[in-house]
Amino acid sequence: MLSQRLRRADIPQELVLGWPRSVLLGDEKLLIEQHQGIFACTQQEVVVKTLCGLLIVSGENLSVSRYSQDDLVVFGKIRSLSYRPAEGRA
Repeated sequence: MLSQRLRRADIPQELVLGWPRSVLLGDEKLLIEQHQGIFACTQQEVVVKTLCGLLIVSGENLSVSRYSQDDLVVFGKIRSLSYRPAEGRA
């Protein structure tokens, strides 16, 4: 099976499958890797497209400080993270 081979090779499964990875540092910085772009962006909400659906970052004074094909960083007072699955996924 693929997952067993990945474990033996010490390759993270999320990297191979294109799953997003989010790292929250305190309540003021969020690193998102393997995204598919920004869907919407205001000071109260940043919505990021991922292979699995939309990742919704809610808070105050939010801004995207770094944006590249590989990752993006959201700064501000982060209050919540939520996920809206992609159409056809439950």
